[in-house]
Amino acid sequence: MASLKTNFRVSSKIEAFYTGGKISVSKDGQYLFCPYGNNVNVLDTKTGRVIHTLKQEEGGEVTCLIISPDDEMLIVAYSSLLLKQWEWKQETCIRTWKAIHIAPVVSMAFDSTSTLLATGSSDSTIKVWDVIKQYCTHNLKGSQVVVNLLEFHPDPAKLLLFSASSDSVIRVWNLKTGKCEYQLTKHYSAVTSFSFNQNATLLFSTGRDSVVTIWDLKDFSARRTIPVFEPLEALLVLPNDKPFPELSIDKPGEYIVTCGGQGALKVWDVVSGRNIFTQPANLLEASKSNTYKEGETRVSQAIMCAALNTIVIATHDHNIVFFSIDNFKITKQMVGNNDEILDVKFLGADESHLAVASNSDQLRVFELSTLNCQILTGHTDIIVAIDVFKKGSMLVSSSKDNSVRLWQMNGEDNTLRCVAVGKGHTHSVLSVTASRLSRKFFVSGGEDMTFKVWRIPSELRKEAVSKDVTSLSVSYTEKAHDKSINSLAISPNDKLLATGSQDRSAKLWHLEQEKFLGSFRGHKRGIWCVQFSPTDQALATSSADGTIKIWSISDFTCVKTFEGHDASVLKVSFLSRGMQLLSSGSDGLLKLWTIKHNECTKTFDDHDDKVWAVTPNLEEDQVVTAGADSTIMVWQDMTLVEYEEKKEKEEEQVIREQQLSNLLHEKKFLKALGLAITLNQPFKVLTIVKTILDQPDGNEVLAKTVEKLSDDQTVLLLGFLQVWNTNAKHCHYAQLVLSIILKSCSSMDVMTSSNAKEVIEGLIPYTERHVQRMDRLMQQAMFIEYTWQTMRRATSGPSTSGSEKPNSSLLVEDLPEMSGIQEDASRGDQDERQVEQISDGREETSNEADMDEAPSDGESGLESETEETRDGRKGRKDEKRSNIAPEIRASSKDDGDEDVEEEEMDVMDIGTKDGEEHVGLNGEVRDERVSRTPGRKVRGTQRRGMGSVKRRTPKSALRKRTRPNERKTRSRSTHR
Repeated sequence: MASLKTNFRVSSKIEAFYTGGKISVSKDGQYLFCPYGNNVNVLDTKTGRVIHTLKQEEGGEVTCLIISPDDEMLIVAYSSLLLKQWEWKQETCIRTWKAIHIAPVVSMAFDSTSTLLATGSSDSTIKVWDVIKQYCTHNLKGSQVVVNLLEFHPDPAKLLLFSASSDSVIRVWNLKTGKCEYQLTKHYSAVTSFSFNQNATLLFSTGRDSVVTIWDLKDFSARRTIPVFEPLEALLVLPNDKPFPELSIDKPGEYIVTCGGQGALKVWDVVSGRNIFTQPANLLEASKSNTYKEGETRVSQAIMCAALNTIVIATHDHNIVFFSIDNFKITKQMVGNNDEILDVKFLGADESHLAVASNSDQLRVFELSTLNCQILTGHTDIIVAIDVFKKGSMLVSSSKDNSVRLWQMNGEDNTLRCVAVGKGHTHSVLSVTASRLSRKFFVSGGEDMTFKVWRIPSELRKEAVSKDVTSLSVSYTEKAHDKSINSLAISPNDKLLATGSQDRSAKLWHLEQEKFLGSFRGHKRGIWCVQFSPTDQALATSSADGTIKIWSISDFTCVKTFEGHDASVLKVSFLSRGMQLLSSGSDGLLKLWTIKHNECTKTFDDHDDKVWAVTPNLEEDQVVTAGADSTIMVWQDMTLVEYEEKKEKEEEQVIREQQLSNLLHEKKFLKALGLAITLNQPFKVLTIVKTILDQPDGNEVLAKTVEKLSDDQTVLLLGFLQVWNTNAKHCHYAQLVLSIILKSCSSMDVMTSSNAKEVIEGLIPYTERHVQRMDRLMQQAMFIEYTWQTMRRATSGPSTSGSEKPNSSLLVEDLPEMSGIQEDASRGDQDERQVEQISDGREETSNEADMDEAPSDGESGLESETEETRDGRKGRKDEKRSNIAPEIRASSKDDGDEDVEEEEMDVMDIGTKDGEEHVGLNGEVRDERVSRTPGRKVRGTQRRGMGSVKRRTPKSALRKRTRPNERKTRSRSTHR
């Protein structure tokens, strides 16, 4: 059973790197510099991949660039009239200055010493810069039109600068005098290029007037004019120290190479003016298309690279081609911009190539290892779809030119060639699919609403590449839909054909019996793709309504529907032996679906525009996607790799956790802390900190341990503190460790750490919240302390000497369950004078409090209370009784000790008015001021305050009410 895919990762990309303009090649030929919008891409010529990108967000598009002869400096001119000097290996701009021109710079040249830089602008002026001393040395004026070509004399001692403009005049500037010394006027059209011979005695110039002019640099006269009979864009001088037999050059001499409108490289003998060699295959094989008009040149620039022994040519369709100097054969071809890619397929026996159908009439075949591209011509309009047969050596393509073409790969050099053409459709052929089991037939469909079955002749099925292009015949044609057919699919057994159309339906056909079997209807918009399951009798369809449906072939019912894309689903493909789906949409997303659970497992968002093509290889360990963003992405299946990595991490985690446990057991806290920080486990570090603090001298050990950590470990620990500080349970540990770090390190050391800003921003808000919580806690603690001190003042007093006999009326037994302070206070005898003072002090208060509530004479206890008095105190009594212990509230009356209990209550509840002395239980007068609560009656238990709740006064004493005079008399008689 195939394992389910969980993740894919982009392993390589084939993306646009060149958007037109002048390119530059390093002296050693290893690097290629190409403008790409606002950026400059640096490519490795061996691999064809971008290794550096010099990005410039502000400054406009690149108008011109040049690399210095020593390959150290790259100067780039932008449309914002800025010049930038780049250290391109480090991708850093080391200098920016204004070009002083009033129009964009379109041409540049370095002298041989890499010291002087000349810039030519559309404002018809030339400026010379000293790039070492960084100043402008010359401002040359003379031309009236755009200066499109500049070149220094090879001999730096002469200080001569050659310029050409669209007025067909070549000017020679003497930088010593700053004047134009010569004007060479033999051309009648714009001069496009010029070069010097090996000893710098001759100057060769070309133009669109179809001639090459040879100038003698001794007297600057025209020595010879060679007609080439085509507009020229480039001219190069071949080395004169060796022969080139394959170019018909038998002996050394002066030879030049031209390239122009005909697209072929030609070799000319300077002495005789004859064309001695013409390249057999040229760049204009596709000139039959309407892309280029008659007389229009495809070559924009040519550069001689002696280090690689190649000629590098840039074309107008953004291709860069490398030709061997020895035989003019293509050694490498790179596509700078693929435009919108419509389809892509793996090609070759080992799937080493990619066939790409872009928004062009050219079929492009990339070699994945080197990105060398074959550009195949034959179609005369945009190629829409391609498909590959079983063994991967034969390819079929369909185009908007109403035809299909069959291509075959040569196994020796992996080159492709068109071997057959099929014509019969009346409109654009939008889809094509090849046989799954053999190379006997393929099917095409398009805008004419019909599909055609094409039979492949037996002679074309052989591995050898046919040299002739044959015509294909149609064996079966059927009008299948009411609108254009967007997709075709052949079942794995080659018996069934599925068609998907813009009419919102998919249909099933039997190829052998050539009959219609049924329709699949349910989509609300047109169908973009149909695919057969490799294992089940099921068909998957994707539609512009944003859904994917799986249909049963047996009864034509919808089995499952997948919803997740927000736009049209353009492509769908089965993976994992039919257990998963990979889909792409016009929203630029790729989604991996698990069919069993009907859910999206993974979403990939790497494309920037519509994804038209999704193709897995045979092993399904690679998937290629491409779309409207001109980017081809090769995705690698990371399921097994991630599983192995996860397994290794788990094993390593177990080993390290065991090491950590051993270190903690051995009390090697420094190593344990360092290991936990390395493992990036914040809460394991917190556990270690708690373990250290549990030691007898934990704070000191923690401080020493944290101070010994390395700088990197301290930085990581700061990040952990941010995590701890978010939880109130761990915040004090975070603050403690932070305090140790700040005490041991300077503030500058902390601020220079990489994550200092993030840590501080994370610590401040939570720390402020913790401080506010501590402030509230301190306020509550102070309130409790104040309450406790108030209770002590109301309930406690100084102890009496042990020699005095305690008064029986103040025994501890008569005050059950008193507070600890009351139990420790000794109950000494109260002398009569002190008791009288207490009674006198209470009398005045009692008279005042009992004015309205005193019972009638002769009544005492509960029976003497009137109903009215009882109701008046009901609320206050209930509140007081709720704070009295149940056993005290339930205590029974003691008629025999009523006087004693009442006297004890009076002594316990003694209070003073504002400004009066406070008397303790032993009769001692304390110099304290007690403020009576406003609006509160000070009488009996009602005057005790907060301390009265804990004294547990007997119920009989609380309920007893007597008249003030009787209470005073009784109190005095008792003490007597």
